[in-house]
Amino acid sequence: MSREIVLQKATRIEGNADIHIEVEDGELKAARFMVQDFRAFEKIMIGKRIELAPHIISRICGLCSTAHQVAGFRAVENALGLEVEPSVDMLRQVALLGERISSHALSYFFLTYPDLIGSSKGLFDLKKMYPKVAEDAFFLRKAGNRIIEIVGKRAVHPVSMAVGRFNILPTEEELNEIKRIAAEIKATTYHLISTLDKDHYGHNSIPYPAGQRVNFLTYDGRPGREKFRVFDDQGKVCQEFSGDSLEDHISELRVDWSFAKFPYLTHMGFPGGILLVGPLSRVYQDNGVLQDEDLKDLGITKHLKQNVTTYLDSFDTARLLEIFLSAKQILALLKKIKLQDLATPEIDFDVSGRGIGIVEAPRGVLVHSYLVNRGKIERLRLLVATQFNNAYINMVLRDLAQGHISGNSISPQGEKQIGRCIRMFDPCLTCATH
Repeated sequence: MSREIVLQKATRIEGNADIHIEVEDGELKAARFMVQDFRAFEKIMIGKRIELAPHIISRICGLCSTAHQVAGFRAVENALGLEVEPSVDMLRQVALLGERISSHALSYFFLTYPDLIGSSKGLFDLKKMYPKVAEDAFFLRKAGNRIIEIVGKRAVHPVSMAVGRFNILPTEEELNEIKRIAAEIKATTYHLISTLDKDHYGHNSIPYPAGQRVNFLTYDGRPGREKFRVFDDQGKVCQEFSGDSLEDHISELRVDWSFAKFPYLTHMGFPGGILLVGPLSRVYQDNGVLQDEDLKDLGITKHLKQNVTTYLDSFDTARLLEIFLSAKQILALLKKIKLQDLATPEIDFDVSGRGIGIVEAPRGVLVHSYLVNRGKIERLRLLVATQFNNAYINMVLRDLAQGHISGNSISPQGEKQIGRCIRMFDPCLTCATH
């Protein structure tokens, strides 16, 4: 007898998805993470003016709006051949890091931390069982948003950024406020991670997909080092390529049961070339959390290093450590920003060309690729973090379902583990279906 099981919608994630599992005579036939909302931004944007495009495209998502804007501006500037002042780029980086802090605080404390403490009531149990942790969580979420607000003049869908410049620059007093906030984030997070016992970060319950190669994809946007890098499960770089050659190296698989596509390394094919992005991939960068002088000797960091290629639960640990690292990076950027040197360039937008903009969004690599004809978008392609992780989500879902079949159903423990698996990846489904 065949039975299709539709679990309740995945909870405590951004967006909507169904989990479909097919069981026949006690054997698993299929397990799918089905994303069925369609956004159509790749079509909506055709014909839009390039100077307006980044502000429109950021409406894909409220959680990742700063990342989409910055990627959009970089794509337009690349198409124009426009060199951006270093301080403009660094200010954008400050906003991006503020968004990373806010997003990671939301994901770690409000969405996945209840799983770590065995709670069924989410935030309510967190506040009751660990009131100081809950207080820190609210502070970190609010502080990250405040940094975006100072730079962008609005915490969600910033309004101050423009092609090649800022329409409204922060004042020196506002930069000093960011400095104070970042220092407090750094101190709060360091105290938290140095006092957490292993019960709060030692949950190794979800291994990588059985028999599946792991390809960790990152993008290094530092001047002179702008490349995609693919790391293997030993942390070794096994492939590098430039943003301009992206379409030669990454292809996408489409399926008829989900609007979220499956990117993979073209030369390795599918599924051997599927990719993992985000905090867990960024740990391998030479400026990642495993290499940070303040973090590398802590127990939580050593635990992450031992388990990063063994258990996907390491996503949670990497997010928490990245909050600290992001605050530290903001403080370093503020020392270099020179507001008084910023010029306002004269720009001719009625040009034709191709541009690509790439950022490391909170959830991982985000790519905007624009084909421009006389100042208007002729073709637009987006590759977002949750797309990259989509194949791994489905494979882990398959393994968990296989291990928790009970007759023609999934056991209650299996349903719990499946929910944990989805939240662990922190998927942004409105981005994934763009």
